Amino acid sequence: MRIEEPEGELLNILHDISPLEWRKYQQRYPEVRVGNSFEREDRSGYPPYVAFRFENESDEIVNKLRLVLEGYLGRSVWRLVSHKRDGLSGINWMIGPARLWEISEAAEQENMTKGQYLSKYEPWVGPAAYDDLPGLIEHVSDAFSTP
Repeated sequence: MRIEEPEGELLNILHDISPLEWRKYQQRYPEVRVGNSFEREDRSGYPPYVAFRFENESDEIVNKLRLVLEGYLGRSVWRLVSHKRDGLSGINWMIGPARLWEISEAAEQENMTKGQYLSKYEPWVGPAAYDDLPGLIEHVSDAFSTP
């Protein structure tokens, strides 16, 4: 099933490259439950990211994706980070602004998630990354559509 929100388009592209077993992403304006209804909430301060796991991981695809991200010259620096699943097979991958990992220790010291930390202390990081995301998506799409 394709993701309709623009923040999920990178996951659609990755799935087209190699099917995904699991996926997750940060929305800029998610609908959240407020009482008995849903309202749009502005979460621009929480930088965009996509997290995923391939059905059948390929070193060739992962390495190419890493190089493509490193070669992207946008407003934000983007990084591909792996997370080994304890006691489970497969690797979860995450693509997000590099700043998410640069502030990990500071966020932990404040007892906050990385998104909460950036939203509070560096609120410009999220909007800049959301504005840069379409360029990143186009860059990844172009890199994998050329033989």
